[in-house]
Amino acid sequence: MTLESLLQINTILFVIGFVFGLCAPQFRHRQKMMYCKFLGDGFIAAYLFTIGGYSGGCGAAIAATGALMQAIIPHKYLKKTMWFRLSVACILSVASIYFVYKTPLDILPISMVILCRFAELQHNAQRIRLIYFLTCFPWMTYHYMNDFYLPFFACMIGATSLFVAIIRHMHLEKKEKQPDGT
Repeated sequence: MTLESLLQINTILFVIGFVFGLCAPQFRHRQKMMYCKFLGDGFIAAYLFTIGGYSGGCGAAIAATGALMQAIIPHKYLKKTMWFRLSVACILSVASIYFVYKTPLDILPISMVILCRFAELQHNAQRIRLIYFLTCFPWMTYHYMNDFYLPFFACMIGATSLFVAIIRHMHLEKKEKQPDGT
């Protein structure tokens, strides 16, 4: 890998998206996590579109849209806007499948985006992290089967980061629940 190949626009898009994606689950609060996820998904969507991963790019773009909606909607309105947000995600997903479907593999990223939309409806950031972790594996399958090795390895690292975040925040929650003086 040369310096020139590292400075190509698609590689830069990937690196920026990857860094934001790794940082997102480390935030303690849902809103900050969603803002960071929006940026990560947006850059990864642009990257996937530039390398020809159209269904993955659509999935990441829908994920970015969902994360942005989650970030800007105040916590107290999550339940009131739930069906609207789910409907938007489903409509965008069906439209994406209609326009980019070539093989059954193209359904993986889109379906994981819908699952993540359900996850983001949770008030508990730990539940969101857990579902994100589970959706890493179908994404890895999509990337590997399409020979997108850079995002494949990024998903592996992302899954590891999510696992660490899950464990870390589980310990923090236990400490908060303990009475003072123990």
